[in-house]
Amino acid sequence: MKDNHHPALETERTIDRRRLLAGASIVTGGAIAAAVLGPETTLASGNEAARPVIWLNQSPTAASPVASPGATPVADLATYIPNHLTEAELKTLKAVLDRIIPKDEYGPSANEMGVFIYIDKSFGGLHADALPVYQAGLAGLDSIAGSGGFAGLDADKQDAILTDLESGKQDTTESNTRGPNAVAVPVSFFGMVLTHTREGMFSDPIYGGNVNFQGWDMVGYPGIKLTWTAEDQAVGSTPSPEHISVAKYREALS
Repeated sequence: MKDNHHPALETERTIDRRRLLAGASIVTGGAIAAAVLGPETTLASGNEAARPVIWLNQSPTAASPVASPGATPVADLATYIPNHLTEAELKTLKAVLDRIIPKDEYGPSANEMGVFIYIDKSFGGLHADALPVYQAGLAGLDSIAGSGGFAGLDADKQDAILTDLESGKQDTTESNTRGPNAVAVPVSFFGMVLTHTREGMFSDPIYGGNVNFQGWDMVGYPGIKLTWTAEDQAVGSTPSPEHISVAKYREALS
């Protein structure tokens, strides 16, 4: 996959698509082709660093973010009931995701791609150890924001808080100076959310994110193609998207 010029990656947002896409766990040259289920991230204990791995030719297991096959329907976005976060925590998380990847003329928002569903469901398996970090981080954001919580702030104030958080200004020490009732934001929180946002946007829809294959369309990945025509392989060609989830082949083999 070529690193083509893309005007959507040249915005001046604090957290923009260029940085998100540049760090996404997507390999070049079409190697994310047949049977990609999605990225697995191994979190080291006490370390926010993650090791991305692309699963090939595997079925989800009990350790996978989602145990049941099938992509998440768009209709579920508005009515989704969290499995692991509370409704209040989910509201704050969605506000964060709306600032990391908001909807614009170049593409859908992270929430429209179901990233919040991917993240919440992943706490039941792959990212179970991350749940306490999220709970503390989301509570910390609401504490910083004050009355109304983080979701109640306008976009500029949300961006300012996230910018401080990304740069390390809202660390545990500074959080504790805001008063006896302040909640500390874990240092690893922002980087963890950013990593999981990438995963939710670009992994196979079987995991709850990448709704309607919008993430794959954004980066020009055509999806699973078992047959590549001469036209598909021609220099400079743009293969038409297949929009096929690996769930199709899991169901055929079950």
